[in-house]
Amino acid sequence: MTLYHTALKKGFVTYSNVKETVSAGHPRGVMLKNDIISNGLPEEFNCCDVLCAEPPWPKGFKIFNDRAGVAHESYNDLVEAFIRIIESNAKPIYLIIGESMLKRLPVPREVHQTTQNGGDALVAVWHGNYDGSCKSVNVICESLGSRYKCLGDFTCGYGTCIVNFLSGGGSSFVASDYDGKCITVMSTRMKKIK
Repeated sequence: MTLYHTALKKGFVTYSNVKETVSAGHPRGVMLKNDIISNGLPEEFNCCDVLCAEPPWPKGFKIFNDRAGVAHESYNDLVEAFIRIIESNAKPIYLIIGESMLKRLPVPREVHQTTQNGGDALVAVWHGNYDGSCKSVNVICESLGSRYKCLGDFTCGYGTCIVNFLSGGGSSFVASDYDGKCITVMSTRMKKIK
């Protein structure tokens, strides 16, 4: 089984019986519980030179809300939060999304086809460019690690993007998710990474 926080029903482990963590440190970064819909991007992300996130897809949004114990009214709340982040940042932003979210966001500079968990996905880029391999999201995150020093992932789940960024040569990270159980799992996972 793959360690990846998803709404997909098969092939992945989901940890629901762990306690929440509000914040956790690591020698190379920090992990925070934060709801971007309610609170926006925390100031801890100011040190990042690139932002990357894989937001929930529309079909999984309610599942993630239930796991996090929040009750956002609609997927549009999430889309609006992403629009605010895109429009208020000059940093390069890479989002792993599907067509439905892409249509609702400001027009990106670039869009590339990729794969995520065996399915098709897009990587959309604002305020930057991408010329590496698009074989998979994991490969893209590794490539970002060879180009940037500090990655900020504001829908981090169990930290897969961060793990790949660091293995690609990235130096540091800031990660957040609105589900404190994800922060617990990620902080445990990060103890194995120097």
